[in-house]
Amino acid sequence: MRFALLLSALSFTSLVSCGGGSSGPAHGPIAGDPGAVAQARKMHECGKADQVHQYDLHDEDGDSTLVPCSKSAAGQSDYSGMIHIETIPEGVHITIHASDDEVTLGELGADVKTRDAVIVYPKGAGSKAIEVPLMKTKDGYVGDKIVMWEDLGKLNDEGTKIDVAIFDHDKSSGQDAEELHVAVAVSTGKSCEKALDENVQTVDMGKKGKADLTDTQLGAPLNANNGQLVTACGLASDAHADVCVAVKQGKPVGVSVRVSPSNNKVAACIDRAARHLSFPASDKLDVVKTKF
Repeated sequence: MRFALLLSALSFTSLVSCGGGSSGPAHGPIAGDPGAVAQARKMHECGKADQVHQYDLHDEDGDSTLVPCSKSAAGQSDYSGMIHIETIPEGVHITIHASDDEVTLGELGADVKTRDAVIVYPKGAGSKAIEVPLMKTKDGYVGDKIVMWEDLGKLNDEGTKIDVAIFDHDKSSGQDAEELHVAVAVSTGKSCEKALDENVQTVDMGKKGKADLTDTQLGAPLNANNGQLVTACGLASDAHADVCVAVKQGKPVGVSVRVSPSNNKVAACIDRAARHLSFPASDKLDVVKTKF
């Protein structure tokens, strides 16, 4: 699934900035999707502003999005950015490739009013910020940062909204740094509870249907091989996982996983595995619950 995202504060959630004069220290290494690099070099393409983008944490190849351009007439012509988001074992990896005719990096942690910077807020605006190290290139800059699993909040339904703020400096505009923002909601998908709420059961008294499946039949795919599913995801021997799967016509349509003590990495892994299971099919929505 590919989609164009706009960023200005991180689109795991945003990492890019513009403007400036002299270059700052280089940071690296930089990794990213080659397609994102090529698209970013198409000078001055802009993404849509004021839009929350959606990212599936189970996406196998990640997604890319364009950063919104400056609102000022001068700034719209000097900067364009592409952000690539991908899920890796450590968490969410955000890569930024920006085209900018003026780049002033400066030192990490210094006042963003005096330099170009990309700041990521893993749990939305107002949360603890993470700065993305940037490295100047021939036509702009690149940067990458990993948002760790433990820095994410809710995983399913609306998920966690990551905000990326990009501070762009452009001497030609005669203005102070402009702050661009991109918000991305990262989620594993619909929860078991929401799927149940959306599928109200009705009973046709005159129609004969198949016999209801037993709890043993429904739970077999989750409990196969003595819970190897959760073992493979690294659930510790002293931890517990509550798993709920809403099943329709044999396919999971909603999953909820709660791990205690809290562990987002393990929970996301179990969630992914559960969504790929095949269950016995029936004429109604079934809910499978189990504890490991």
